[in-house]
Amino acid sequence: LETIAKKLGEEATETVIAALSQGKDELVAESADLLFHLLVLLQAKGVSLDQVMSELDRREGVSGLVEKASRGG
Repeated sequence: LETIAKKLGEEATETVIAALSQGKDELVAESADLLFHLLVLLQAKGVSLDQVMSELDRREGVSGLVEKASRGG
């Protein structure tokens, strides 16, 4: 799990770098890597993509500040 999480972090960093200083093709490639490793992490933790999508549906129309406050953070 630690290795998967570290890889996800690396891919997130590479995606940010691509967004800020590279072209669209590089951003697409890094985004695909990021999503892939997120899916691997979710699988390892027994979390389905449907669960994540349900959470996004729940948040639809709610501001980020309101949503964060609802979590107590």
